[in-house]
Amino acid sequence: MVNPTKQKICPAAGIAAVAVACLALFVECTCRTERTEHSHFPLPPIPQLSNEVFTAPAFDSVNATMAAFLKKWKINGASLAVAKGGRLLYAKGFGYADVEQKVAVTPAHVFRVASVSKLVTATAVMKLVEQGRLSLNDKVFGSEGILGDFVSCPIHDERALQITVRHLLEHSAGWDASNGDDPMFMGHAIASERQAPVPVGIEDITCFVLSKPLHFEVGDHSEYSNFGYAMLGCIIEKVTGATYEAYVREALLTPMGITNMRLANSYPRDRYPNEASYYDVAGAKPVAAFDNPSLYVPKCRGGYDMRTLGAAGGWVASPLAALRFVLCVDGTPDVPDILSPKSVAAMVRSDTVFDPLGWRMTDERRWIRTGTLIGTSAAAVRDTSGWRWAFVTNTTSKKGADFPFEVEDMMQGLLRTMQRERRIMDSGRCE
Repeated sequence: MVNPTKQKICPAAGIAAVAVACLALFVECTCRTERTEHSHFPLPPIPQLSNEVFTAPAFDSVNATMAAFLKKWKINGASLAVAKGGRLLYAKGFGYADVEQKVAVTPAHVFRVASVSKLVTATAVMKLVEQGRLSLNDKVFGSEGILGDFVSCPIHDERALQITVRHLLEHSAGWDASNGDDPMFMGHAIASERQAPVPVGIEDITCFVLSKPLHFEVGDHSEYSNFGYAMLGCIIEKVTGATYEAYVREALLTPMGITNMRLANSYPRDRYPNEASYYDVAGAKPVAAFDNPSLYVPKCRGGYDMRTLGAAGGWVASPLAALRFVLCVDGTPDVPDILSPKSVAAMVRSDTVFDPLGWRMTDERRWIRTGTLIGTSAAAVRDTSGWRWAFVTNTTSKKGADFPFEVEDMMQGLLRTMQRERRIMDSGRCE
């Protein structure tokens, strides 16, 4: 790994642009005419970066765009990382990671990334498929299912016995939470119905779901399901004999050089040392804590059972880590992919009936994975023009789950600005 502080300064470019170009975030840079590409894993660890590198005049337009956007949407803190051609071009934090303590966001801060976690889970499943330990056509429930002995309760709707791993991945297993009744966020109601203590575990949630009729025929179409991805986490644990988090870290994150991704905790007292605090919109009403119906807390500070949400939305990560992850599943040679081309292609297959696997949307313009919880909003994007970026906030927006698309609109203009700024784009050649 090249030490950025000891790298040769290229006189033809500004010092900030050279620092960006020579940082070995995704590929080795030795300040030679030809760069050295990594052809295999493990990748080098993501370097520690500070905001100072990206506050030079070369970044004034980008920084002004970001600051104006966050002010418009009343976001306390956010972080953005951008790459093109496998090389980092920008990574900077804005606002406060902790408003009360006046802690500024830096590129090293981690945030809850909500449903961006589903891209992680789907990648882990596809890795097991490549290893021959799992098939997308494997049944999930019943005597022939992977989780047959995990589910000890009766199954109300026999159609659930048809559910396969693929159905879970593409949200076509027959569950529809669009009416607001998402079992992953109904802990107290489930505990009451099942006469179980809180917090309810995934076993009680599963039995609650399977005691109800499906909302549509298995495999008919896709309807977004957090519960389906929670089941995928259970499948990963069953097949590997390890915890979901341990397998993901061993099989995916460590080879990618990602060290700061982990499953989140629910309460502020359990935040990681470099984790942001989370903020709801002003005036939001408190809710019953996930593990104590008598304790009322801000929803983003104890209302979610983040550990049980796990494979569906439980990871924390820095945008740099999310960006590295995207580059390792983007199907291009700029950075080695953790999956085969066949698996990458299978994940992004999408049509008007079925969702892609892990990604939120895939089309001729971009692959995008969004994530939203109260207190956070995230987006990770592979643009077909070569851009890759990841963005996370620590504040609820009034746009809710649609806020990542506001971010995407803002990013289109910001990327055009970066494209025009030749000091950023051209300085990758170290003389």
